[in-house]
Amino acid sequence: MSRKTLESNKGLGTKLQRTVMVRALSIAFGAAVLSMGVTPVAMAQSNATGSLSGTVDATPGVTVVLTNKDNGARRTLTPDSAGRFSATSVATGTYRVEVVANGKVIKTSDNVEVRVGLGTDVPLATTLGTVTVVGGAKKIEMASMGSTTVFTATDLAKVPVANNVGAVIQLAPNTTRGDSRYGGGNAPSFGGSSSSENAYYINGFPVTTLLTQVGFSQLPFNSIAQAQVLTGGYGAEFGRSTGGVVNIVTKSGGNQWVAGASYSITPNSLRSKAKDILFENNGTPLDGKIRIYNDANEQTDSTISGYIGGPLIQDKLFMYFSAEKNKTDSSGVRLANASAAGSVSTASWQERTVDIPRYLLKLDWNITDAHRLEYTRISDKVQDNRTYYGFNYGTLQRNNVVGGGASYLNWGPTPVASQQGSEVDILKYTGYLTDDLTFTGVIGRTKTPHDLTPAGYNSALAQVTAQSGNTPPSLGVVPILQSTTGNLLTPGAFDTNKGFRLDIEYKATSKHTLRAGIEKNTIESLAGASTAGGNQWIYLKTDPLLKPSLQTAPTGSVAGNPFAQQGYYVQKVVSATLSTPTVDQSAQYIEDRWQVSDRVLLSLGLRNEGFDNKNGDGKSYINLPTQLAPRFGATWDLMGDQSLKVFGNLGRYHVPLPTNVAVRGAGSSLNAQTDYVYTGIDSNGAPTGLTAISPFYSNNNELGQAKDPREVAAADMKGNFQDEIAFGFEQAVSKSLNIGAKFTYRTLRTAIDDHCDDRPFYAWAARNNVDASHWGYYCALFNPGEDNTFNLDLNGDGKLETIKLTAKELGFPPVDRKYIALDLFAEHPFDGKWYGKATYTFAKNEGNFEGQLLSDIGQADVSTSQAFDFPEFNVNSQGPLPNQRKHQIKLFGYYQLTPEWGIGGNMLYASGRPRNCIGNAPAPTGSDAPYVEGGPVTNYSGYGSAYFFCNGVASPRGNEGFLDDDFKVDFNAVYKPDFAKGLQFKVDVFNLFNRQSVEAIEERRHARGSSTVQATYGTVQSYTAPRSVKLTMSYDYKF
Repeated sequence: MSRKTLESNKGLGTKLQRTVMVRALSIAFGAAVLSMGVTPVAMAQSNATGSLSGTVDATPGVTVVLTNKDNGARRTLTPDSAGRFSATSVATGTYRVEVVANGKVIKTSDNVEVRVGLGTDVPLATTLGTVTVVGGAKKIEMASMGSTTVFTATDLAKVPVANNVGAVIQLAPNTTRGDSRYGGGNAPSFGGSSSSENAYYINGFPVTTLLTQVGFSQLPFNSIAQAQVLTGGYGAEFGRSTGGVVNIVTKSGGNQWVAGASYSITPNSLRSKAKDILFENNGTPLDGKIRIYNDANEQTDSTISGYIGGPLIQDKLFMYFSAEKNKTDSSGVRLANASAAGSVSTASWQERTVDIPRYLLKLDWNITDAHRLEYTRISDKVQDNRTYYGFNYGTLQRNNVVGGGASYLNWGPTPVASQQGSEVDILKYTGYLTDDLTFTGVIGRTKTPHDLTPAGYNSALAQVTAQSGNTPPSLGVVPILQSTTGNLLTPGAFDTNKGFRLDIEYKATSKHTLRAGIEKNTIESLAGASTAGGNQWIYLKTDPLLKPSLQTAPTGSVAGNPFAQQGYYVQKVVSATLSTPTVDQSAQYIEDRWQVSDRVLLSLGLRNEGFDNKNGDGKSYINLPTQLAPRFGATWDLMGDQSLKVFGNLGRYHVPLPTNVAVRGAGSSLNAQTDYVYTGIDSNGAPTGLTAISPFYSNNNELGQAKDPREVAAADMKGNFQDEIAFGFEQAVSKSLNIGAKFTYRTLRTAIDDHCDDRPFYAWAARNNVDASHWGYYCALFNPGEDNTFNLDLNGDGKLETIKLTAKELGFPPVDRKYIALDLFAEHPFDGKWYGKATYTFAKNEGNFEGQLLSDIGQADVSTSQAFDFPEFNVNSQGPLPNQRKHQIKLFGYYQLTPEWGIGGNMLYASGRPRNCIGNAPAPTGSDAPYVEGGPVTNYSGYGSAYFFCNGVASPRGNEGFLDDDFKVDFNAVYKPDFAKGLQFKVDVFNLFNRQSVEAIEERRHARGSSTVQATYGTVQSYTAPRSVKLTMSYDYKF
């Protein structure tokens, strides 16, 4: 609201304020049809830029010049006949905006900040001479149409927040921490969605974790210029998300050389003790005893970082380079106690070092004022080295005898539980072809290598199994040197994405700005597991005159080999579940930003998503080329002075399947062997003098071929999509207070998961006189709660039967996930002294399906969880979902006490997570008849605790109440001594009151195959981190 308006309204008191508020809410709720819904990003700009607009005198010959104050990039605009000007696709940063007439600057607005995804109004009204405007009355940004939170580097430096993007996300409303078992405990949930349904971008290119979609690649924290958190309702330019979008813009070099370095440490000596995890009272001998001993845990974190940036060619070519090395040294138990007397293990204690080296290189070339080229290179690796030792739970003492270990690179122990980095290359071109036409193009790639190496593992040594009596006595004892058994992550595993996007923006008239774009990403993975050491040698002995198998000749058929004549032979066994899946993701969108009047702005958009998931042979098992997603939005400048904005949005959003689905459901399976006779055994335990007595064969026809893609998934499936509507208002009550409210409603329309119940197919076969007596079902992807058509070879004749089954025949209710939220906020803009923001969210997140993950049990299989394996699992599953936090209050801000001293704070209060009792089926004996809604719930699955029943009694989702509330306060203090400009000392205290809240518990009541209550039921899985103190010293220098 302008100063003049404030003064004229001063005498009207609170009555007018109430009238305005009521009117705003009435319009927000009652005029939704007119507003058509809205999206939460500024329309008509790239997803890594912002926009500027304003009005000047409509004088012939007047131009508006925008100058980036860091790098000198200039852009000249010609206002229209009404004096309006607008600049889209403006790089983020600080600008000087000048009005020029007859070669003379007649007005200047200085220090105009452009934020990613937002529009900035420049105060350049009527002039009567040369005027400089710095600051001015607070106005509400009118271009965005929903919930967008932007954090600048300055904000992140002043608020006590951990130096990772996941912690920054939690400052925004409608976000919660996802289950602690996902993404290294750092995977967020947006608006009730699961943690795999979000999209992450750096400088306009996607960096979401490719294999599972849980998490994202990160960058040196001090290289973040701005971080935009979109919690829903985003525009047609964004896709592949039914949760939220995180959009990061990195720093760039400018015309002044700058450099700096910092070192921080969070010492173990200033860290509080972590809580021990105790067994709950379940009537077992373990009641009340320690399950996981944390009291002796130690952990020290340190980060060293540095940066340098400046002009390679003044006003033309710039560079910015930053690097950081994060290191965490920790020790503690890794395995739980399982005995009332105290378990003793040779590998229960762990010494662990996690190194995360990261760097960013940014090059910017202002080719001309109208053409700009940017290159970004990011490296992010997570190296995790673990050494195991013995531990005695009876004495709570460790020993110093090494009992194993493992080294991980961007992995482990399971991919969905780990942080994963990648190598990223991004090239972006921006061309301001005319005042009205802008073109941007981005090409890029990411690559994430994965590695798992057990301690002592030698990949050149095969596994050896040689039981006594199965080898010739004359050859002595067979050496067994390979200490690793079973299968390991396949060597050379990786995920890669190669993609591009093109956007064009055209201001067709003063009323309409059109935007269109295309994008394509090709994601490939090499994943799965294979035999450690390459193969396994299994020494055996048989009757030399008999065939050991149908494919194997008698050993005695090999003449001249005395061992063969005695029946000695060896199997060379190879096993793998390898896959090289590919996902082609494509999208096209078009959008019209329609300025209906000076006060009303509409956004009309349409996006088409295409997802083509292919197996290792390049054959599609799910191809969804046409998934239309309309996006509508509106804002209304209610008072006409940008002091009160009413907004709304309505849209549809799709989320893809990650590549891990192909590994689990559509990948190849190899379990085969070749049989040999031999004449000797070498020093590594491998046979010598081999003669094959069989071909390469598999008893189950698992020869490494991919599954038939037609059998892997139902035909003509729908995509996984969600609809959303939101509306609200924002008001600048004064220069020192902004307030707002927003209502959000989301509903999941369809889902994709796997189905493993064979009973409907046997019933179909019986109805259609098809012999399925030799058929076996290995699960298939489908749309739960919908009619589905499957193509399966039931009778083994090599031809696929087309099997149409209704949702009723499959036994599943419609998929349901609804998120309803009311957000309130109040903000004090920074006035040179202090900044503060408070948000409150009331939310209900209910249904029978969380999403692509299953946090109830922490299952790691994205989009192939057990949730819809059998219909009985859905009985009583309706209720509050794992990511519901009914009440959340978030407060953060900072205060500049003196020029040298500043303090900051960050507070979170969140209601507890719902808790469940997931037990055995009330009828322990399974029924071969397909499940019918309302019928008996039997244990046909054999899964054990997978049903919403407790002791045979119905236990609907959330019936056990809620976990304790989460409360956390962080605080910091900063000292910048006047005697040493650029030097800074900072202390951050995280979890000031040491409130260690329960994050998750074990909700399964019984162990598989048991009817007794397991000792771990109800036991805590994890607590929030204890209090810690981080000490930081940094120095920044301008040359």
